[in-house]
Amino acid sequence: MKLGISMEVDSCAKESAMEVQRLIENLSHYISATNYGADIEHFTIGLICIKTKPGYENWYKQRKPRFNTIEKVKLLNGTVMEINNTFTYDIKLTDEEIDQFNSSGQDAVNIFSKKLIESLSNFKSPSMMKRDLNLSLFEEDITRFISNEKHV
Repeated sequence: MKLGISMEVDSCAKESAMEVQRLIENLSHYISATNYGADIEHFTIGLICIKTKPGYENWYKQRKPRFNTIEKVKLLNGTVMEINNTFTYDIKLTDEEIDQFNSSGQDAVNIFSKKLIESLSNFKSPSMMKRDLNLSLFEEDITRFISNEKHV
C-alpha cells in the first residue's frame, strides 16, 4: 500500500507542512513492507489547515471518504495516469488546532499524528469493511509507528 498526503495549508505553515510531509514519507516507507490486503493499493489523506473566514466556508470543505476502483490523474506534463484501488479522505483542523499547527513543526506533527489515528475510523464504514484489508494490523502498525516516533 502506498500512502500519500495532499495539503491545503496557510502560507505561514510552510515549516510545519514540511515536517508533516516528512512524517508521512517515513510512515509510507514503514507500512510499504507489509501486505494489508489486495483491495487498497493507494491511501491518500487530505489535510485542510486553513482558517475559514465568514462567507468562504464552502472553499475548504472536508470531503467525505471515497474509494475508487480506477482513478485517472492528469499530470503536469499533460499525460494521464491511472491509479487503481484508491481510498481518500480529509482531515480538517479547527481554528485552534491550526494556531498550534502553525506554531512549530513538532506541534504540527503531534497534532497531525493524533488526528491521523482518530481518522482511521473512516476505514470502518460498511463499504470499506467489504474490502480485502487487514484493518486491525494496519491500525496497529500506524499506531506503533506514531508511538515509536513519540508524536502522540
